[in-house]
Amino acid sequence: MAALVLTGCSSSSDDSETEPTSTASSTSTTSTPVEEPSSEPAELPEGPAGEQAAWFLEQLDPETTVSADEITSRVSEAVLAEMSAEDLAATLTALAATGPWTPRAVAGEGSAVSVTIVDTAATYLEMQVATDEAGQVTTLFFAPGSNPDRAPAASWDELDSLLGDTGVDHSLQVSTVDEAGLCTPVHQAGETATPMPVGSIVKLYVLGAVVTAVADGTLTWDTELTLTDDLKSLPSGTLQDQPAGTTVTVQQAAAGMISISDNTATDLLISTVGRDAVVSAMDDMGHHDPALNTPLLTTRDLFWFGWGAPESVPSWTDLDVNAREALQDQVPAGVLDIDPMSVTTPRWDDGLDWFATAADLCSAHAGLQTMAGTEAGEPVRDILSANTGITLDEADWPYVAFKGGNAPGEIAGSWLAETADGETVVVSLQLATDDPLALPAPVDLFSLAEDAFGLYGS
Repeated sequence: MAALVLTGCSSSSDDSETEPTSTASSTSTTSTPVEEPSSEPAELPEGPAGEQAAWFLEQLDPETTVSADEITSRVSEAVLAEMSAEDLAATLTALAATGPWTPRAVAGEGSAVSVTIVDTAATYLEMQVATDEAGQVTTLFFAPGSNPDRAPAASWDELDSLLGDTGVDHSLQVSTVDEAGLCTPVHQAGETATPMPVGSIVKLYVLGAVVTAVADGTLTWDTELTLTDDLKSLPSGTLQDQPAGTTVTVQQAAAGMISISDNTATDLLISTVGRDAVVSAMDDMGHHDPALNTPLLTTRDLFWFGWGAPESVPSWTDLDVNAREALQDQVPAGVLDIDPMSVTTPRWDDGLDWFATAADLCSAHAGLQTMAGTEAGEPVRDILSANTGITLDEADWPYVAFKGGNAPGEIAGSWLAETADGETVVVSLQLATDDPLALPAPVDLFSLAEDAFGLYGS
């Protein structure tokens, strides 16, 4: 159901992530500020997008039979070229299993609306609908949503309690960053000094290695990289779906790696700069012990050892560097034969992941912002802020950089935000457990990050 909940289709490219939460990837929402919520069902606005949203909402009822023919009459040909009416009908039917869904908050009008909806199991989604001049749907997208009536944590103690209520190992650190790039914690909770799995947040270090290569003159942001089948990983991302021989620039690969957590783009960049360069970047960016991540796993490595051939690596932690490198040489060439939906068993507790402390994550963000101030790092700020993961008031927080990560049994998010007065604050959240079902939904966890920024600014 996770994959179905996040299924989206659009007539144009979308930087939002649409992925099963079981893959090693960044997790984000595509939240749109909503109107003042109420306990009563929200009223959908008049206009073409509101009317189409109302129709699709009616389909999310277990008593309704979704008609592919009706979908064809309502949805543009460009969208149906990406997802057939029959597939869309099947997706809506699957979502309807826990319906009916009730609208709780609405934003927008005319040709574009965003509706926060909730089912009978208290699961929230954000349904985004846009229409063309003829009133046909050009965008239909379902993303994780949050309860618009949820009161933010009123104190640090309450925030800590909410994290503790998850019942899993966790780390929360809120830090300020001075002009020299030094992090000073202002609030901590949980196991902030313990290295915990970070999933795709490791991509911050890959980005750092790329900037270093550009500064050294071995790369430029316009250098073209060629995709091969040996570099194709699993989702998240889209580059894995392109044919071998496809070329992208370094900047395009880096942007995809951060904004939609493209795993194949990540491995393409690691192949270009080298694994050792990424480990060196960890050291340069303040990681307390890069040896924890040596030799560096690519995302292909993680998928193969974790779920493709798990019997080959009972415990990565128990292997020395030479044994690990020997195993990496045995990862099959070509496209990996792994079903993404089979990625369900935690492997971070066997050492198969990337590890960092809360202080490491703050230093990584600070280091990248320092690099962004150099000629070689010119695109970095835009790359890091393309997907902010959470919604903060732009008047208070005009710049937000984000990277998140998740795999079975783990979820993490780390943000650097700048206040209107020029202060820099980093919030890092990490959770890990051997029971994936014990983890909160990403959108619920990241709401706590919003609370942390709110408490700092209050």
